[in-house]
Amino acid sequence: MAEKFILVRPFYGINIHTDAQGEFGTVLHSNDVFPDLPLITAATILEQAEDYEVEVIEAVVGKMLPDELLSKIYISSFDTAIVKTTAASFKSDLEVAHRIKKNAPGCTVMVAGQAVRVMKDWIYDNTDVDVVIDEPLDLYIYRYVYGADADMNDLPCPDYTLVDYRQYIDDYNNVRLTLQASRGCLMGCRFCPYVRYYDHYEERDAAKVFEDFKTLASLGADVIQFRDQFFTCNRNRIKEFCRMVIESGIKVRWICETKLDSLDRETVDLMKEAGLFLICFGVESGDKKILDAYSSHKGSFDDQKGGIEYLRSLGILTMAFYVVGFPEDTWETIETTYRYADSLDSDIVAFNEYCDFDLSGIGSITPDVFASFENSILTGRPTNLTREEILYAVELFHTMYTLKREPLKRAYDYNHKLVLHNRSVASEISKYEKDLISMSREIRVVDSKRF
Repeated sequence: MAEKFILVRPFYGINIHTDAQGEFGTVLHSNDVFPDLPLITAATILEQAEDYEVEVIEAVVGKMLPDELLSKIYISSFDTAIVKTTAASFKSDLEVAHRIKKNAPGCTVMVAGQAVRVMKDWIYDNTDVDVVIDEPLDLYIYRYVYGADADMNDLPCPDYTLVDYRQYIDDYNNVRLTLQASRGCLMGCRFCPYVRYYDHYEERDAAKVFEDFKTLASLGADVIQFRDQFFTCNRNRIKEFCRMVIESGIKVRWICETKLDSLDRETVDLMKEAGLFLICFGVESGDKKILDAYSSHKGSFDDQKGGIEYLRSLGILTMAFYVVGFPEDTWETIETTYRYADSLDSDIVAFNEYCDFDLSGIGSITPDVFASFENSILTGRPTNLTREEILYAVELFHTMYTLKREPLKRAYDYNHKLVLHNRSVASEISKYEKDLISMSREIRVVDSKRF
């Protein structure tokens, strides 16, 4: 008899990009609905293998609240349940896992995501979870099914038909699906959560990447986003992929993330012709001493500025990522970071609160290290700025940057209204982290008051 799996991705009224930040997850102040690519790929592996069946319960799609999610799980038939966790929703995710185990005591309950990797010992000591998956879920499932380790070429193209994929939409109502052409990064920035979870860099063959791209295009994707941490690490391979797309005549827009100084004009020209319309990149800080302290070398200002200007000349949008609140940051250094960002002048910007993803050396950790429904990890290590000061700067920088480049209403919508609503939801539901029924009721009340 086939072993039946259910793969569960909960939703708690707040938009969380669950496979971001090396699968710690990121709370988003936007309406973008992202797939969880490792979850979809793991489901695909099970679906394609003999002697296994799989159901994906994707609560993020359709905004299925915890009470509805549990009701759906309770009427499902399964042998093994896997709950995808995030740092922001960690306690509630474990409660979902507990409810599943309590309702079906004979089943095996597993939890996945990088948050459970760092909390592995605590989970085994304090919960009834059977298995803590301390590696990317797709790699674990491949080994579970086939008894061997997978490389990037072994993994299947994610089968998005296993879910209601047309609900993965961005702020502009485009169906946006994700792919991975490589995994890991050679940059080695010490603050990066990806290098801790994906412990080496590996690539998928260009021909396989193209076949994946073609499959998602055939599903009607308006936008394909590559989740690679360093998309153009191997330029020759990317140029090969772009030529395949150009020769095929496929017309789908796509997004990637990379290091600006890894680009040359020939590569950019091919990427543009193949459909690239947005490129994302990390800058992190405007203070060189801080970047040096974290082994983060993203190119000189002139390289970055020249890259942005050339991309803009081709009509390619740019999005830069910055980190505010490194332990070494002061008011002066974070102001330097804002001035640097303003001078670079990318089309889109994301200022993010610094998260200390290295939880080693802080003694016994509990789930309280994760700020509930926020992008914060509370290690207690000393910093020059308080968390309140850092959050003030993050919000102010977003508003200032947007206001110089967009109408005032957009600054209000994207840098105030959504943040205010998310904070309102977070404040209310954090009281009910282990009472999922009351949480669901409270989310409905808060949403009914949303302006």
